[in-house]
Amino acid sequence: MDTGEEPPLEGLNVFDASQGVAGPSCAFLLAQYGANVIKVEPPRGDWVRQAGTKYGDLAAGYVNFNRGKRALCINFKTKGGLEIGKRLVSKSDIVIESFRPGVMGRFGLDYGTVKKTNPKVVYCSISGFGTKGPYKDKPVTDVVAQSFTGWMTLNKGNDGIPHKVGMTAMDVITGLYAYQAVATALYRRAMKGNGKLIEMNMMQAAAAFMGQKIIEHVKQEGKITVLGAPTGTFPTKDGSINLSAREPDKFHALCQLIEKPELEQDPRFNEWDKRIANVDELTAIISETTITKSNAYWTRELDKLDIINSPTATFDDFLYHPQTKASDYFNWVNHDSLGNIPMATIPGHPPFTDGTQAHAPHLGEHSKQILSEYGYSTNEIEGFLKAGSAIQYAEK
Repeated sequence: MDTGEEPPLEGLNVFDASQGVAGPSCAFLLAQYGANVIKVEPPRGDWVRQAGTKYGDLAAGYVNFNRGKRALCINFKTKGGLEIGKRLVSKSDIVIESFRPGVMGRFGLDYGTVKKTNPKVVYCSISGFGTKGPYKDKPVTDVVAQSFTGWMTLNKGNDGIPHKVGMTAMDVITGLYAYQAVATALYRRAMKGNGKLIEMNMMQAAAAFMGQKIIEHVKQEGKITVLGAPTGTFPTKDGSINLSAREPDKFHALCQLIEKPELEQDPRFNEWDKRIANVDELTAIISETTITKSNAYWTRELDKLDIINSPTATFDDFLYHPQTKASDYFNWVNHDSLGNIPMATIPGHPPFTDGTQAHAPHLGEHSKQILSEYGYSTNEIEGFLKAGSAIQYAEK
């Protein structure tokens, strides 16, 4: 992405030893803002490379959260690989890791050790449950986080069973919180001159994200909080539409549109709190009319009345909508492994274009280049490769 401006994080070196989505998504944002992000992986690679359908040696999840990075493959379990790791972290402005608590300490790459030679380092350690408590060593995936935190109770199906959201929501949220914590720590370092340890975990991030719902749950003693009515999803002749007509003037307009003016005087619905208390009955009555006409009809008529609405869209609807194109929500990029794909624009930044910021590296793609930049000679690099301490990607 060429903005014509100097990237704000240009000149910062990032040692990204994280895997999955949470840590890599934080490092991805650092890369897009100009930092030199080195994706450090073991010989087997980041496990998310194998998650889902693979295109060559890459999967969509890996591509999405590792764009703009360079890849170094080293084996911490060898003397040479550990030496490389220690040299890189000693020269890094930011270290990101997502191993279980204690793992980096066994390699001598934990914050307490690293800060002795690199006191200004901003060290972000991401875990599932945190570093304390009975679950600190318990393995975590996004679905575990969705289940443990109560998130899934917000997504009950018609069967009454809580269901997971079909994407790595908790991971992405954790990555966003991690990025803001790292960015804040960098500002603190610029002002005060010292580094910082950031301990981030998925459950804490989920709690922060759901803060409003947790407060409502406690105050309402577990009852579902309805912010107003009528709102939500209503069936149509060819699908469904979401609308919000909770305000009195919008409720009036909706009643006129569906030709049920009597609803305004109905003792069940003639006040805000009554509409909330009888939301199921109100929804059923409105649905009897919305189901008789198409999405296009309701969108057109609701827009005329300035009632908030949107048909329930598919991803194709979203991708190819004129508004999406006009506002650059995505840009189609010719990726070397996946071909022509849509890449979502980072809010506040120009769209992706073909180039390094859209490229997700192959395993060990830049190993030789990075080792050379960090002061290793050609002979030393060849020695590392021969011993299996480092691996260079061999294009097939």
